[in-house]
Amino acid sequence: MFTSLSGNVEDYHKITFGDNSEGKVEGLGKIEISSEYSISNVLLVDFLNFNLLSVCQLCDLGFQCLFKPNEVIVSKIDDGEEVFKGFRHNNLYVVNFKKANLQACLFSKNSMGWLWHRRLAHVGMSTLKKVMKKDLVRGLKDITFEKDKLCSACQAGKQVANTHASKTFMSTSWLLELLHMDLFGPTTYTSICGNNYGFVIVDDFSRYTWVYFLEDKTEVAHVFSKFAKRAQNEFNTSIIKIRSDNGREFDNTNIEEYCDEFGIKHEFSTTYTPQQNGVVGRKNRTLITLARSMLDEYGTSEKFWAEAINTACYASNRLYPRLLDKTPYELLNGRKPNISYFRVFGCKCYIYKKRQHLGNPKHTAFNNATGMVEETYGVEFDESNGSQEAHVDVVDIDEEPLVEAMKNMPIGDIKPKEDEDEVQTIDQPSSSMAPQDGSEQDKILPNEDVHVPQEEIDEQAQDVGTLVQAPQVAPQRRIQLTSGHPKELIIGSPTRGVTTRSRNTAAFVQAYSFVSSIEPTTIDQTLSDPDWVNAMHEELNNFTRNEVWTLEAKPKGAKVIGTKNKQDDEGNIVRNKARLVAKGYSQVEGIDFGETFATVARLEAIRFLLAYASHHDMKLYQMDVKSEFLNGYINELVYVEQPPGFEDPNHPDYVYRLSKALYGLKQAPRAWYERLRDFLLEKGFTIGRVDTTLFTKKMDNELFICQVYVDDIIFGSTNEEYCIEFGKMMAKEFEMSMIGELTFFLGF
Repeated sequence: MFTSLSGNVEDYHKITFGDNSEGKVEGLGKIEISSEYSISNVLLVDFLNFNLLSVCQLCDLGFQCLFKPNEVIVSKIDDGEEVFKGFRHNNLYVVNFKKANLQACLFSKNSMGWLWHRRLAHVGMSTLKKVMKKDLVRGLKDITFEKDKLCSACQAGKQVANTHASKTFMSTSWLLELLHMDLFGPTTYTSICGNNYGFVIVDDFSRYTWVYFLEDKTEVAHVFSKFAKRAQNEFNTSIIKIRSDNGREFDNTNIEEYCDEFGIKHEFSTTYTPQQNGVVGRKNRTLITLARSMLDEYGTSEKFWAEAINTACYASNRLYPRLLDKTPYELLNGRKPNISYFRVFGCKCYIYKKRQHLGNPKHTAFNNATGMVEETYGVEFDESNGSQEAHVDVVDIDEEPLVEAMKNMPIGDIKPKEDEDEVQTIDQPSSSMAPQDGSEQDKILPNEDVHVPQEEIDEQAQDVGTLVQAPQVAPQRRIQLTSGHPKELIIGSPTRGVTTRSRNTAAFVQAYSFVSSIEPTTIDQTLSDPDWVNAMHEELNNFTRNEVWTLEAKPKGAKVIGTKNKQDDEGNIVRNKARLVAKGYSQVEGIDFGETFATVARLEAIRFLLAYASHHDMKLYQMDVKSEFLNGYINELVYVEQPPGFEDPNHPDYVYRLSKALYGLKQAPRAWYERLRDFLLEKGFTIGRVDTTLFTKKMDNELFICQVYVDDIIFGSTNEEYCIEFGKMMAKEFEMSMIGELTFFLGF
């Protein structure tokens, strides 16, 4: 988009976004908005997700903007000549600048540097410059790495900045002294080999990384035991310590028994303190952001996420230098890695048909025509730029539903079979890089380029063959292809493949869907989404089951409190959950409510309970009351409006008289506490004299304890049968959303 770009940005340092995050100003340039007009002093800002055009700046430059319901027209103030126009999309006005002069577009002087940036899994330019300067790898000569523009794929894949600072010292002295482990998943899309999790292992000394792809998290213990045996045999050293979080996949009997048998110390990070396991946390972030960028490059299907992660791992092991100015690969193997055979992930390739008895295959590629993984010997790559032009313009996103765009894989033209030496085209394979370092499955990446020297083939075989099982080709299952159509039903030439629409737009949106979740902000947006409408119906049905309110005519002079819909505050939406709340801020004390104070357990009391239970060997359980506030009765006469969009068609002017507390009412917490307190006292429990959230009951020399923190309840007994009876008693009276052994409670 830029026709010129300068790095002289002394007057501009950084830009502050709406969420108080900041982006560095990378350059200052000029863009063409038509063949005759251009805009100068345009800032190139890092981490800016979308191109923004200021109306005020346009007016200062002598333009005027006419906003219409469906379009905006920008013209010159002096003579009214139209310069360009935009259209309205999702309540924003979007401008699509035509590429009038492609010859004048910004051309990078270090085009080979950008090509190698794409080949090497979109690793940062600063890292590549350091690798080149210190001669840390083989096969990379006379390449200039300068960030004179932005990589669109990196912008789409690396939006979240890494918040953890790297260590500036070495905490270990030899290989395998300390291993960091973590698990990510489940992923939204199952990989082509049926996996949903990634198991990452990082050596603290070398930072060499292994990635294993798993169908289920329960496989972690088995995979780790196999890895540990092979790694210790290969490097003739012992694993001293491993470090992980407290997830059940790591904190379990199988792993602990293995560690005890071989004298491995297992360290756990503190709960909800991922910084203590920051090495593998940063590595996860690196692998995921690099994978996003590679998938975005050519709009590759999300089914190839495992191959992208694997490629990112393979590249980072050969590029990111440690404090000793050596790559992880060199620290592990004692020699510099050769990266001359790297190719851009996801690019189109042309392969010769398979032949027999020609030695070891040189590449493993995914064939869109057959939906199979194939081993081949000769490959030519088309590494033309995929994302740099595809994402320059802002376009109207109205081609097909997002889910379908992300779910379906583009399938290129399929050529008919002819001569044995015919070159076959593979459109958009995942065949551009190298063998994988750690996974036992999802092995569809090529081993090396056609011209890789024998020594490099040998060292790659050492990489994979010793620490990991022999490569397993992905299952040869087809991806929903049809064949055998009657010729009379085929329009056009039957030998020509189907031409599909461009997937660039879908891929662009797909990349941003990785890091954002969209929730409706107005009632109109909510009612236009069937999923949210169903969630709101579920909430209203919950009111009916609990007999929360009664619809009746509004009494004369009665004050009515409004309602609004509130979405839950989870960072990741598992399901659409709506909550109707009262506008409690409009309540008046003495009229709409009286007492509001609700007793809440002190954290010291909870700690004391945990210590007491541990001392007496009591098993503790926890339960959560669903819609707890809807169980509390209120004494005041309170009326609320009908929810917007869900008014009774026969009585649109009626209001609801509340019988029970509603979320948002000031007296709701107290009403719930009184309801629960009265119920427990009725069942023979004794309330604490000092701590009124503690309830106890003695039965046949057995003690039962119950601690209440709003809707979260901890309970335990010296006789486990009483816990079972208590759970049944509570479930009979209240609707429970969870009952089980105590695992997590307010950060404990």
